[in-house]
Amino acid sequence: MTPQTSDPTAAPARRRLLAVRPSRRLMIGAGLLLVAMVAALLAGLSPLLPVVLVAVAAVAVRPVAGLGYVLIVLNAPLGLWFVGVEGAVGGAFGGRDYALGLSAAVVICVLFALTAFRHRWTRRQLAGAGVALLVVAVWSLIGFAHHGVAQTLVGVRLTVLPVLLLAVLFSLTLRQVLPLMTVLAWLLVANAVASVAELIVGPARLVQWGFEENTAVRYIGDTFRVPGLTSFNAELGILAGAYLLGYVALWLTRGARPTRRSWHAGGLASVLCLALSTSRSGALLVAGGVVAAVVLNRSGGAAGRRRARILGLAVVAAVAAGFVAVGATGARSLFERFDVWARLLGADLPPWGLGIGGVGAATTSRVTSGPQVFVDNYFVSVALQFGPVVGVALVAAFGYALWLLWRRSAERPVSVLFVALLAGLACSFLVIEAWEYPGAMMCLALFAAYGRCLDAAGEVEPPPVAEPTGVWVPASPDSGVPPIVWVSAAPAVGKAPAASAPDAPPAALDAAEPVECRSAADVPPGAPAIEQPTA
Repeated sequence: MTPQTSDPTAAPARRRLLAVRPSRRLMIGAGLLLVAMVAALLAGLSPLLPVVLVAVAAVAVRPVAGLGYVLIVLNAPLGLWFVGVEGAVGGAFGGRDYALGLSAAVVICVLFALTAFRHRWTRRQLAGAGVALLVVAVWSLIGFAHHGVAQTLVGVRLTVLPVLLLAVLFSLTLRQVLPLMTVLAWLLVANAVASVAELIVGPARLVQWGFEENTAVRYIGDTFRVPGLTSFNAELGILAGAYLLGYVALWLTRGARPTRRSWHAGGLASVLCLALSTSRSGALLVAGGVVAAVVLNRSGGAAGRRRARILGLAVVAAVAAGFVAVGATGARSLFERFDVWARLLGADLPPWGLGIGGVGAATTSRVTSGPQVFVDNYFVSVALQFGPVVGVALVAAFGYALWLLWRRSAERPVSVLFVALLAGLACSFLVIEAWEYPGAMMCLALFAAYGRCLDAAGEVEPPPVAEPTGVWVPASPDSGVPPIVWVSAAPAVGKAPAASAPDAPPAALDAAEPVECRSAADVPPGAPAIEQPTA
C-alpha cells in the first residue's frame, strides 16, 4: 500500500470551500424565508410574520443578544411604539400590539430553559425548585377558581419572570455581564434625553402625537410627570431608582467601583430621570438601599466607612433636592395608601388568599375578569394573593437575608452591594408593587449578577495570608547556639518571601521580625524546619 501524500493545493481549496459555505447557508436561509413569506401571504397572514419569528428565535438562543433584546423591550416600550417597531411587530401577529412585550417573555423562558438544561443541579436546588413549582401550581388553581384562567396566567407571568431573569443572569460570566451593563447604562441615557424632550414639547402636544392621557401623560398637582421611553412615569422612576441604587452601591463596595464612562453617564441620567418622573417610590428605593449599605457595611476600615457615609448622605440629599426643584414634595398620595391597605386587609380574606393575579397589575390587563385592585404595597399584595402567613414569611425572609449579608460583609465586601439591592427592594415594596415592574427588576438582577461575578473572582484569587516562612533549629540544645527562631512575616503582594530559601542569610531573617522559641515544642505546627548553617 503506497503512502498518501498531501496535495499542496488542497489546503487553499479547503479554505475557499469553508469561506463559501456561510454565504451559501445565508442564501439558502434567505430563500427559505422568502418562501415562508409567500406562504404566509397566501394563507392570509402578514408576510412579516416569518421575519419576526426568525429574528426572535435567533436572539432567544444567544444569552447576551437575547437579554439585550429583553432590556430594550422592557425599558423602552414607549420609544419602540413611537418609532413604529411595536406596530410592525403587532401587525405581523394580526394587529396585536402586545406581541412585542410578549416576545420578550418568550425569550426569557427560552433562555431559562436552556440554562436549566445545561446547569448541574444540586439536591438543594432541585428541592427549592420543586417547592416553588408546587406553590405556583397550588395558588394558580386558587386563582383559576377565584378570577379565571386568563387573569391568573397574567399574574403568573408577572410573578415568575423576575425569578427566571435572575436565574439566567446568574449563569453568565463577567465577560457576558459587562456588555449588558453598558446597554443598560445607555438605555438610561436615552430615557433621560427623551424625558427632557417631553418636558420641552409639553403634555398638550404629546397628546396630539398620540400619547395616551392619564397613562403616558400624567400630572401630580400641576407638575407634569414625564414617562421617558417607558410606559408611564412610575415605571421610569422605579427603573431610574434601581440603576442609581446599583451604581451608588458599587461606589460603596470596596473593589467594585465603576470605571466605565458609560456607567457614569447612566448614573447621571438616572438622577435626572428620577427627578423628572417625580416617583417617590424610586426615591425610597435609592434612599433605603443606600442607608442600609452604609449602616450594615462591616468591610474596610473606619476611614473607608466614613467616606461611604458621606457619599450615601450626599446621594440622598441630591435626590431630595431634585424633588424640591421640580415641586414634587407632596406626601398626600403616600398617606392615602394607608387607608387602602387597611381596607383591603380588613376585608373578608381567606387564609389561603385570592390566588395569583387576584390584585395588582394583573387586574388592569385586557383579560381581567373583575374590578381593578391597586395595592401599592407588594408585601400586602403577597398577603392578599398567597395569604397572610406567606406575607409574614416574606418579610421574615428579607430580614434573615439582610442579617446573613451583614455578617458576611466583613469577609466579603461584595455583600455590601447585595445589602443595598435587597434593602432598596424591600423599601420599594412598601409603597409600590415593584416586583411587577420587570424592567426595574432586571436592572437590579443585572447588578446582582455583576456582584456575583466579582464575588466569584474573589474566591479564585484570595488575598495573601501571613504564613511561616522558615524555622532555625540548632544542632544541639546544649551547644550554646542561639535559640530557635520562627520567622512569621507575611510576604508583600507580588513578591517572594524574603527568607523562604534554606540558604537565606541571617540578615534577611532578622529584618522579618523573628519570634523566639526556647525549645522545639514552641515551634508552631506546620512551620518548615531549616537547619542553621554552621560557620
